[in-house]
Amino acid sequence: MTKSSFITKGIVALIGCVAAAYVGQELLGGGALGWVAGGIILGVTAGPFLQALVQWRKEKDAMRAKKL
Repeated sequence: MTKSSFITKGIVALIGCVAAAYVGQELLGGGALGWVAGGIILGVTAGPFLQALVQWRKEKDAMRAKKL
């Protein structure tokens, strides 16, 4: 993964967090529908970033294991 795609995914995740909070609380009133909509937004925007973090960590651990 390139550094620019990692940064892009991070920015999208931050925007998604703000959007989920805004949609969940302000537009839908914080009820059950707001929680569901916020969860969907977070899953779509922050999910790829979190998967990239896990992949990056696995690669880093694999490189460390090769050194030992």
